[in-house]
Amino acid sequence: MSGSHPELWKTLRWFGLLAAVVGLALLAVRFTERGLGSAQRGIRDSLDQVLGAITHSDTRIVEGRVEISSTSEISELSLIEMRMSATRSFENETFVLKYLPAGTKQIIVQGRYRVTAGYKLEPGVSLRVEDGRVIARFPEPSILSVELQDYEALSEKEGWANGITPEDRATLLRELNQQMRREAMKSGILDMADAALRTRLRDLIGSEQVTVERE
Repeated sequence: MSGSHPELWKTLRWFGLLAAVVGLALLAVRFTERGLGSAQRGIRDSLDQVLGAITHSDTRIVEGRVEISSTSEISELSLIEMRMSATRSFENETFVLKYLPAGTKQIIVQGRYRVTAGYKLEPGVSLRVEDGRVIARFPEPSILSVELQDYEALSEKEGWANGITPEDRATLLRELNQQMRREAMKSGILDMADAALRTRLRDLIGSEQVTVERE
């Protein structure tokens, strides 16, 4: 019996050592989880300030996410501004008494515009944390404004009995504005606005782990 005591004590020491290792591992896991939880809480607590800084809007926390407060007016977040130009022509031919040509009038106008792109901050814009990653919920980027700065007539021609009227000029400018908006949407400015939003989010949050999802 006495000869078996060293083996018994050796076995007990191994069990004790194993228990200590397991205990230390559990403590390490607990401290790691607590550290990750604290880090995530820190990120979550800062999202309120981040969203407010980006959108210049009042924010609130709802069910673990930070969102802009509902307002009666839709505000806008302008991120990109560009100077662009568009050219449009107007032409009309008319007749006197349906048979006698009164001539053709034509105007060609070039307009210079200030175009801004960004986001309409409708209800639903929010930030939240999922599995350590920040999820930003934003609408699709859009053209926020197309402002005519100045324009010039590149060509004007009137018929002998078919002169250019103020209504003709107004129609041409309306069509020019619509054309500028269409061209702006095809210019790549919306992609630039989207990239600017992602960069600003990463810079303010201080993390590359940021995902933008659409409403």
